[in-house]
Amino acid sequence: MAKRKAFKVQDLYSQLDEMHSVISGLMDDQDKALAEIRYLSEFISYKGLDEEYRYFCENAHEEYEEDLPFPHLTL
Repeated sequence: MAKRKAFKVQDLYSQLDEMHSVISGLMDDQDKALAEIRYLSEFISYKGLDEEYRYFCENAHEEYEEDLPFPHLTL
């Protein structure tokens, strides 16, 4: 009975290790995305495109094309 319990604990540790790897990867992706958003925001300010950006945010809509597998925003 002790061997079976030890096996379950070992299995739990391997699952936790796998979950840790997945979460670490997601956190790295989030950090990269936040850095990209920061650079895009600063670029919009640097180029003086704040009004154009606000206009786009308020008036853009999703458009679907047969050639593309995903929608894109357009005015």
